[in-house]
Amino acid sequence: MHIGIIGGSFNPIHIAHLIIADRFVDQLELDECVFVPALQSPFKTKGSNLASAEDRLTMVRLATLQHAKFRVSDVEVRRGGVSYMIDTIRAFATERPLAKISILIGSDQAVEFVRWRDWENICREAQLCVVRRPFLLTPEMEERLTETLTVDGRAPLWIGAPLLEISSTDIRNRVRENKSINYLTVIAVRDHIASKGLFK
Repeated sequence: MHIGIIGGSFNPIHIAHLIIADRFVDQLELDECVFVPALQSPFKTKGSNLASAEDRLTMVRLATLQHAKFRVSDVEVRRGGVSYMIDTIRAFATERPLAKISILIGSDQAVEFVRWRDWENICREAQLCVVRRPFLLTPEMEERLTETLTVDGRAPLWIGAPLLEISSTDIRNRVRENKSINYLTVIAVRDHIASKGLFK
């Protein structure tokens, strides 16, 4: 069993998240790709524009219904407090001790990855995978990052995905400005945002 984990605020989840996750599944031949919404990111200040954990979990569940290998975990929400990936990896490893675990992060997160709690143990206990962003990192920068994040001989894997300039921040701004968010996320998520009055 090979499990992929994608963590994040998902505030809200959008099309780019889903496309990248689909490529993650394909490239690593994952048996499952688990989306793990954070209760509270250690790098983001909790503010009024953060939808509730319940709403973010609901949106992720709605967005992932159509993919046979997508799953959603509330492990970080149930754990409470600030969400740390090392704790999540260990929770999955305890639950499924025979599974191989990979985690996926973005290139922007990779640049700051050495700030993550127990980042070296993350690299030891799971396969670190990074979404390749050719316009964000030059080949030289990517090579240096690979060297930096190689722990005990295990190097990060680079995942190719289309470059999509879609962000949760932009979606929230468009909702606040009463602009369309059609095609930026799935219909069910768009409708949930509207019905709950999120991000206004």
